[in-house]
Parts: sequence; C-alpha cells; structure tokens
Amino acid sequence: MSLKLLHIADTHIGMENYGRLDPSTGLHTRVQDFVRCLRFAFSRGIEEQVDLVLFCGDAYKTCTPNPTHQREFAAAIRMVAQAGIPVVMIVGNHDNPVAFGRASSIDIFGTLEIEHVHVFSKPELRTVETKSGPIQIVGFPWPTRSMLLTKEAYKNLSDEEITKTVQEMCTHLIEHFAEEVDPDVPAVLAAHVTAAGATLSGSERTMLIGRDPVLTTSVLAQPAFSYVALGHVHKFQNLNPDGVPPVVYSGSIERVDFGEEREDKGFCLVTIGERQGVTEELGSGEAAEDAEAGSLSLFAEEASFRTPAREVQYQFVKVPARRFVTVDVTVTGDDPTGEILEEIARLDVADAVVRVIYHVSGEQQISVDLKSIHNALKAAFLVASIMPKTEIPERVRRAEISKDLLLEEALTRYVANNPDLDYLKEPLQIYAKQLEEELEMGKKS
Repeated sequence: MSLKLLHIADTHIGMENYGRLDPSTGLHTRVQDFVRCLRFAFSRGIEEQVDLVLFCGDAYKTCTPNPTHQREFAAAIRMVAQAGIPVVMIVGNHDNPVAFGRASSIDIFGTLEIEHVHVFSKPELRTVETKSGPIQIVGFPWPTRSMLLTKEAYKNLSDEEITKTVQEMCTHLIEHFAEEVDPDVPAVLAAHVTAAGATLSGSERTMLIGRDPVLTTSVLAQPAFSYVALGHVHKFQNLNPDGVPPVVYSGSIERVDFGEEREDKGFCLVTIGERQGVTEELGSGEAAEDAEAGSLSLFAEEASFRTPAREVQYQFVKVPARRFVTVDVTVTGDDPTGEILEEIARLDVADAVVRVIYHVSGEQQISVDLKSIHNALKAAFLVASIMPKTEIPERVRRAEISKDLLLEEALTRYVANNPDLDYLKEPLQIYAKQLEEELEMGKKS
C-alpha cells in the first residue's frame, strides 16, 4: 500500500506587516492571512486523506509567540490530529530560543503528549504508525551553535570553525541515521536546514546566512530515504530534480513582502509507492554510484546502503496567499496622475497589498493627485506606499568649443553637444568648409 504525505513548513504565525487590526475578531489581518493559508493546506490534506503531515519548522514568527498566535496555530494542528492523521513537527530556527536549555515554541505539543503529534526537538529516528502502515522519520531540527558552545572542547573556536564543526556533525548524523534505516519500511528525512545551492526567496536575499551551517544536496539525498522534506528557505524547489530521492523545500505559505510578489506559496502532497522488487546494494567501504539518480555518493568504510525501489511522486499545491502588486510607471508626459491611473486600471489590485512607484527625471518638478490615486485603489486590501523615484540623468561631458578651433571642428563639437542636430551634421560641415574657403579667398583679395 502507498503512503500519502503532506509536506509544509514556514508558517510564521505572528507576521504582522502590511495589515491592520480587525475590530470584529481582535486579530491582525495579516495573522488571519497566514492562518487562512495554513487551514487551507490542512483541509486539503484531510480531504485527500493523507497518512501523515510533515511540518518542517518555523511555526511562529518568533520563539516567544503570544497566546493568541499559539491559540491559532494549535487550533490548526488540532483539526489534523482530530482527523486521526499523525503530525510530525520539526523545530525550526524561529521556534528555537537562543539560550541553551530553554524550550522551543513547539515543545509544548510534545510535553502534553497530544495523540498523533510527534515533536522532534533533537535529531533522531522514529517509526510512526499511520493508517496505511509504518513510516520511518529521521527528524532533523535546526542545528544550533549554542549546544556546541556549552562543551569545553569547542569554547575557543572561531565562528568559522564552529560553523564548520556543526556542518560536519550534521553530516555524520544524517549518514548514521541512513545506515540505521530499515529498507523494508519507507523512510523520510524531515529537516529544517540551509541546503547548498538553494534559491532564496525574494525576502531572504538580504539575509546574512554566513554563520548558518550549510549542508550539500549529496549529504541530504541519502538513498535510504524515499523523500527529503525541508523547511527554512521560503521558495518552493527541488534541489535534486534529476535524481532520487527528491530533496524539496515546500516554501513558506504566505508572502512576507514585495520581494515575494511573483512567487507562488503553498505545500506539497507526496505519494510514496510500494516497494518494488529487490533492493539494490550500494557501497561498502567505497564510493557507490546510484545509476538511477546518476549521482555519486560517498559512504563511510563499513557502511552498507540499500535503496528501496519505491516510486515517489510529489505535487506542489498553491494556497490562497495574499497578492502583492506593484504599480510601476515611468512618467513620460505632463499628466503623471493620468498615467498612474491608466496603469492601475490595467492591473488587478482587488484585495492586494499595493505599492505605487512612479519614475521621474531629476529635472522634473511634478506632483500627483494622491486623492485620485487612493480612490482608484479603493478595492485594494492595503495601499503600502505611493512613492516617486527620481532617475538622475547621466551627466555627459560636453565637448569644449574655443575661438582657436577651425570652423569645421567647432561645428562638429557643437553638434556633439546637441544630438538633436545630428542629422544636419554632414551638410553643415560642407557649408562650413565652403565658408572657410570663401573667407580665405577674401583675405587674399
């Protein structure tokens, strides 16, 4: 029998930018947006009768969510648990407090021992029972540096050395868990990590990730796993598109800012088929090549891996994320308001967070009718800004003209300073030459 999974991550409940308080509910409208997308995903999972939900980290915006945000997230988790669907929850970097020893924001779900909810606060391998049979989960929470710094042997390491050490430890742990996997039972790696080669979402491109441990796709794509479910990067992508297993970031469920304006948001539905035929032996003290994946994986000396021959399919499902729309106008005439209104009429701004940018040259002195623009945007969810952007024209060094120049040369430089006269350059030079010859003849006579 095949297994059907829902892979979701980075819900960030508590994000409150580009919104307002809803007086009818007391909730911030952007919190409502994030919760709506989360409930949409879980409702789809219940409708599809998934066997398991993989939540790969970053439940909240911060590791200290307020009670309202906790209530909204817990209510969404409850709807899945009450449907009898197991939920695997991985601690992400936003869930994890900086201080060593403090509980993460999702540890409470494990402490309460809520039925069907499995919280991974440390790397470990567990077998989870589902209605379609058991599945092995290697849960890999965000690798923290603080735990390493509590040990005497690592206290004097530089930041770079600590990051490298954490990366090496993560690599060894993942390879160890892959060795422990029972090839007769489907296995999944669920992790909240930074993977090398991942394309950052628009909002993440300015992040400083130099101190983050970075794991390579070859480390994550262990052949013992049927699927690798990742959280942390907000853009949906498969880092192993030409090989097996798929190494997939499901992305975040809602747009954070205009950097994500053109990105779809959602989750993944994953199907792991039944084991087909005999498993293939890979590696024993040497490098072994997965022919199907076409990639090379290096194993430890005594390691012996088997690849379960299971067909894996996944589908990215979009959620009804709030749209962000930029109205971008380059003012070309004397009616900037009219040009902006024309562009607004061309776009679908209904229920969207909208910003208006109009470009003007540094020499233009213009004003816009803000009241008319706001009226044209009354169907928008929120008008974030109406902002001029001044384009400073490039200063061109003008050719110098002096009385010592010959008439033909002076005329050439004059035309160079006035490009609109370029089409007259050749006839003017001819007439200039004739004039010089006439003047010279006049002097001789």
